[in-house]
Amino acid sequence: MDIIAKLTEPGAQLLGTWVKLSTLETMEMLGHAGFDAVVIDTEHGSHGHETVYRLIFAAQAMGMAALVRVPDRSGSDVQRVLDAGADGILVPRVQSLDEVRRVGRHAMHSPGGDRGLGSTSRAGRWGMVPMADYIERGRSATLRMIQLEDWDALEQVEAVVDVTEINGIFLGLADLMLSSGKPPSDPAVQALVDRAFRAATARGIPCGIAVGSGDEAKRYLDRGFKLVMVGNDCTMFGRAAAALVTSARGG
Repeated sequence: MDIIAKLTEPGAQLLGTWVKLSTLETMEMLGHAGFDAVVIDTEHGSHGHETVYRLIFAAQAMGMAALVRVPDRSGSDVQRVLDAGADGILVPRVQSLDEVRRVGRHAMHSPGGDRGLGSTSRAGRWGMVPMADYIERGRSATLRMIQLEDWDALEQVEAVVDVTEINGIFLGLADLMLSSGKPPSDPAVQALVDRAFRAATARGIPCGIAVGSGDEAKRYLDRGFKLVMVGNDCTMFGRAAAALVTSARGG
């Protein structure tokens, strides 16, 4: 999937969920359920690289965009994730403008970035696509999205979106709550959310956000957010299992 083309279509939006389970069956079910995208979570999940590879393949086979949240902002995993054919990356806890530029460069080939040439990997269909097509996909069709998760980073959002090494921002309201003491519903937080959304929209790049319920997801989709992440596979399964047990026992 050319996720950049998809996200920049007028009115286009992606509804996604976080993937923490390593099973192909649950990934297939997410596709059948109707999700547009998944983010394979290696920051708060236990996936190894081989598992990430197989999950990327399974998600794409089900017609979903396959994004990967890398473990941290060091950039050490970006090369292998993109070589595995991921449609893009999310980089957590990016704070300064220097970090924004650096993590963006990890996902870009020269001359603009530091990503090594891997056209014989899955991203290049094992060398079976023209080199120019492989490089162009890395340049223009790969999502390089950073997560802004503290107040100071979000206060710089107008400068952040002007950094050409990235092409998407994602708002992490849970970590923002920890650092600021303000819940997502706080008017000051929502004002900052609106400010970030406007800044991204003005530059023509997608703004994403994560929420916990379908009702919340609908509200942000209605506000125009391009990527809305709701729930995760583990919690879906756990809550459904608990509800079934409660119902069976007459609770």
